[in-house]
Amino acid sequence: MVMLTAQEIEKIPDQLRREVLKMVKRAGAGHVAGPLSSAEILTQLFFGEEVKYKPEEPWWEERDRVVLSAGHYCPILYATLARAGYFKQEELTTFMQLGSRLPGHPEYRKAPGIEATTGSLGQGVSVAVGMAIALKLKYGERARANTPRVYCIMSDGELQEGQVWEAFNTAVRRQLDNLILILDRNHIQIERYISEVVQMGEIEGRLEAFGLNTLKCDGNDLKSIKKALALSKETKGGPAIIVAETVAGKGVSFMEGKPDWHDRVPTDKELEKALTELGGEDGE
Repeated sequence: MVMLTAQEIEKIPDQLRREVLKMVKRAGAGHVAGPLSSAEILTQLFFGEEVKYKPEEPWWEERDRVVLSAGHYCPILYATLARAGYFKQEELTTFMQLGSRLPGHPEYRKAPGIEATTGSLGQGVSVAVGMAIALKLKYGERARANTPRVYCIMSDGELQEGQVWEAFNTAVRRQLDNLILILDRNHIQIERYISEVVQMGEIEGRLEAFGLNTLKCDGNDLKSIKKALALSKETKGGPAIIVAETVAGKGVSFMEGKPDWHDRVPTDKELEKALTELGGEDGE
């Protein structure tokens, strides 16, 4: 696990965002808005001493599992794993290239640190529930201090999949207190605002009604995420879900909150402007 100072960690989200934009531009394809909105979430998990992992031993048995159910967010996951030491930073240049270990959606174990094949929205949640059940059976039905946790990152558009709610029911019934779901609530999906497609109302109440221990945080604030994760880890007898309110396209003024940046590739000028807003290409 990479140990960093608080000041160093604060700089990481925008550094990851820069990598995401360069990857998508180089590939000529890929998703932007969701990866940018979730940068703080991935940063806190991997660099905020939340997740147990060993990049030099990626399949270490006692590791925590991080499942990216929103598989189209994969550029931010790849950038995070490279930064954490799972593979060399230079490999990010192969994103979506023929023969690359970094395809347009994550594939199980194709690259170190990829815990599940995801892309069809909703399926990753079910995979995460299955992992949590397996770990419970191995380490004991009651949560123990050394029981590995499963963290599952979801998109809010994903809540339109019925499979997600079936997975929630199973997680509650099996009392999976080693499962922490993180909902990146950036309010957009492909081409539209979610509110234009479906009315979810007060989503926290719906999640609570399903039996999930529901918390809310500012998903673009590291301290807020850290607090929510700490409370989630205290949950006993059932799974927790963190509703992380975020801004789609966070960090780039002309992308923020705009559905058309869901999967749009920036032009040369747009990339230059975005990298400048994020602090320049070199991170200085």
